[in-house]
Amino acid sequence: MTTEDTVRAARLGGTHTSGTPRENTPDAPLPTSRTPDVLGAVHGALSRETVGDGTAPRHRASLLASLAAPLALAACGGGGSGADGNGSEASASSRATAAEAGTAQALDAGGSTVSVPKAAGLTVALGVLASTPAEPARTSMSRRDATRLLTQASFGIRTPDEVDALAAEGAEHWLWRQFNMPYALHTSYLDVQRQRDYYKRAFDIMSFEAVWRQWLFEDGQLRARVAFALSQIMVISNVSGALPAYALSSYMDMLNRQAFGTYRDLLGAVTLHPAMGYYLNMLRSRKANEATGTHPNENYAREVLQLFSIGLAQLNADGSTRLGGNGQPVPTYNEAVVKGFARAFTGWSFGGQGNGSAGLFDSARIDLEANWTTPMLPFAAMHEAGTKQLLDGKVLPAGQSIDKDLNDALDQIAAHPNVGPFIGRQLIQRLVTSNPSAAYIARITAVFNDNGAGVRGDLRAVVQAILLDPEARGDDAATRERFGKQREPVIRFANLLRALGATTASTSGRTDLQRMDQGGDTLGQSPLMAPSVFNFFSPNYRHSGVLAQAGLVAPEFQATTEATVVGLFNAFTHLINWSGYGWDEGTGDGGGRVNLDIRSWETLALSSPAACVDKLNVQLFNTQMSDATRATLIDLIAPGPRNDWGVAVRIRKALIFAAIAPDFVIQK
Repeated sequence: MTTEDTVRAARLGGTHTSGTPRENTPDAPLPTSRTPDVLGAVHGALSRETVGDGTAPRHRASLLASLAAPLALAACGGGGSGADGNGSEASASSRATAAEAGTAQALDAGGSTVSVPKAAGLTVALGVLASTPAEPARTSMSRRDATRLLTQASFGIRTPDEVDALAAEGAEHWLWRQFNMPYALHTSYLDVQRQRDYYKRAFDIMSFEAVWRQWLFEDGQLRARVAFALSQIMVISNVSGALPAYALSSYMDMLNRQAFGTYRDLLGAVTLHPAMGYYLNMLRSRKANEATGTHPNENYAREVLQLFSIGLAQLNADGSTRLGGNGQPVPTYNEAVVKGFARAFTGWSFGGQGNGSAGLFDSARIDLEANWTTPMLPFAAMHEAGTKQLLDGKVLPAGQSIDKDLNDALDQIAAHPNVGPFIGRQLIQRLVTSNPSAAYIARITAVFNDNGAGVRGDLRAVVQAILLDPEARGDDAATRERFGKQREPVIRFANLLRALGATTASTSGRTDLQRMDQGGDTLGQSPLMAPSVFNFFSPNYRHSGVLAQAGLVAPEFQATTEATVVGLFNAFTHLINWSGYGWDEGTGDGGGRVNLDIRSWETLALSSPAACVDKLNVQLFNTQMSDATRATLIDLIAPGPRNDWGVAVRIRKALIFAAIAPDFVIQK
């Protein structure tokens, strides 16, 4: 039986009643502070284990109003100039390997195995890989295409040397190294940062800091970018402020761990994560009770189908909608199916105190951090024992164990033909382009269905196929009419920070980048703070005007309003004029201020305005800066009768202009 001591070593509401049926909802208030216990390393991923009835093992793991018009036009095309443990041992295929003695194994630029030291007390881990192909050959690529790959697969280019190294190494070999990169656990960041609180409490702002720390400072950029993409598909949010810090950070740890594993294991890990359980009410959802008028909560069942896996309508392999004889889309499921999955998902509650006592289903301590970092555990007595209607006419028979019902339900979702095009298209949108062709989607679906070795849902193979696809690669992207996407606010901000040499004096990697979605000079977007389970924007959003008339979707434009455009301009202006973000609080570790290396840009601007603009072209514009933007930037940087400010002012004005230029805002 899992005990609290076991959880420490492994780490990672009641029912309303009335006269009318109501869904189960947790009614216990969540804590505003957490206990000061410092837990160990992150919990192991969910294991494949034999269920109680002796059946075969299954997965338990498992973003200036005048900018709006030019941004929309740029998105249509146009040219540019070329210059999870349950008390049993987790399997090797479904767990993060914690670094031993503060190190983790990674691969250097030469493909050799090297040790990565523990970062400022943070625990380093290796994520799951669904497949581990042999080291590929190094095949050079163009410098322009290298800048584009780094923009698609990272949070921004730090130096031109980074581009040159990738151009020499080649895309496939670079991806192979990225897949093998370790990452620092977000929960271990909390373990360190909680020490700055008098009562040793961890707060949600620390969880946001951990996300930005990974984005800005870790070498494993591809994993960070994919984990963020997954967090925008399988959404949890602390917009209500209800989720504790360890719930948020352990969810990000889980996404980092599973980013290159199988979709099925990812789905299992998401389903049983207590943050998701609380957010979408699967936590403490119990079987129907006719006497009290309660029935299983349907929230998670509905969203896992609509948003996390298959969508509302049946799809062809190329992502197109299947139409019935009446010319209307064929639905993937109905209310009976939602109810059936809701029944299959009953009986799960907090796992940090084990499930040895039935009373823990309702009474487990919500102030215990282990209950937010440990996968939910089954309570058989609270599980619906009857039949359950699933997809495509499948019915789960009565009397199955709680584990088998859950795993059979998740197996059926993961095997559905919609998952490949539904998830594949959204990953393409998050990384490459808003409007991939039908052929592009079909190629990714084929890889999702079979990675070439008979494995379905290999996310490592899917991400590689997305980034190596002919539509993603090549030097002609700026001339492709339907190609491109708006860089959402947090991506744009991270790109700018990395290009301007962001550093922190904090020995633990602390930043003052916390909530970035409030006030008049912030981004209007913040990780783990989506307004709803539907994310900050829909993958199917059509921006009125030029884009809609062209039949194009533009997801990020749904979060582009007068307020957010002005807020972004103010945020960029503040960032650049103050050469950073936040304050050095004099704490001895540098505080949380993020410093920018504006001085090196001043030196280059004094030496050669043209060379300064060329460097911006590489690090922000994917070498696709337009002639008009280039001319404007040089005019801003070079001294003259109408531009007689000092170089410090001139370069800052140029950098602010670059940050709002349409050919930077639109990723091509």
